[in-house]
Amino acid sequence: MEYKIGFFGVKSWEREIIEKEIIKLDSFGIGIFEDEVQDNLELADKYDIISPFVYSKMDKQVLDKLPNLKMIATRSTGFDHIDIEECRKRKIEVCNVPVYGSSTVAEYAIALMLAITKKIVEAHQSVENGEFNPEGLTGIDINGKTLGVIGVGNIGQNVVHIAKALGMKVLGVDARLTPETAKKIGCKIVDLETCLKMSDIITLHVPSLPETFHLINKKNIKLMKKGSYLVNTSRGPVIETEAIVWALNNKILTGAALDVTEEENLLESMSVVMSKKITKDDLQEVLSFHMLRDRDDVIFTPHNAFNTKEAIGRIVETTVENIKKFMVK
Repeated sequence: MEYKIGFFGVKSWEREIIEKEIIKLDSFGIGIFEDEVQDNLELADKYDIISPFVYSKMDKQVLDKLPNLKMIATRSTGFDHIDIEECRKRKIEVCNVPVYGSSTVAEYAIALMLAITKKIVEAHQSVENGEFNPEGLTGIDINGKTLGVIGVGNIGQNVVHIAKALGMKVLGVDARLTPETAKKIGCKIVDLETCLKMSDIITLHVPSLPETFHLINKKNIKLMKKGSYLVNTSRGPVIETEAIVWALNNKILTGAALDVTEEENLLESMSVVMSKKITKDDLQEVLSFHMLRDRDDVIFTPHNAFNTKEAIGRIVETTVENIKKFMVK
């Protein structure tokens, strides 16, 4: 059977890598588009196989408009943008990229941790503003501090390795983490409450699932040590944005370094924010983001932790392999 394949949500820096890899596919037709699937359903309906990124929402309403869809090859590890149960009902095969950047994201999380605790961004901005004075730029030592790693899978374990090399003590929160593995990598298994209470810095590495929604929230963020730091390179919804604002205002958090935020798909356009379609909760999350964005004690990056040449190459290569395996079934 001849399949038409569409790559959606493709950024300019991905295109060249995708173009090099798709020559491995023997396909009736391949399209590469910047549009997200939900923004151009008429175009998406022309393809049997669709490869989206996390900003393409493959929910029931979208799938209803794609009756000929046979496979979704997402260029991500997470599935939270795809209605898996609905795909199962429609016999649409879904494949992801389970491992592409466990070291890539871990390195980025550590970089954010160092940047916020050493006030590197503030120092750079100070020099840009014509100052050359370390006044007000005092950071903290990392050596000897306790790092709480929430989610100790492939990425989290790499974070533990780097943190140990920096001389940190590490606490791990993950029901799947065995005592043997914890001992081997050098972290102590604790529950979430203990981790929040005992850690100087918290970093999250969990998927976006119903059970991880607002894992850190306005209620339990109060347990964190006064003067601690928060790092998130996983998914925005695992932390309640309002809780971060509250914790910073009340000096529980000294700083936060965030690569993701809730409703980040709404942040690209103010016209979306001002539209009648946005809900009250969505608007609150967007306003909370803007309250955080302009603070000196917050570092924000645009969901960029995965973005290295090597990792993107692995993502595209695995995606193409997933498609090839499906096509020969």
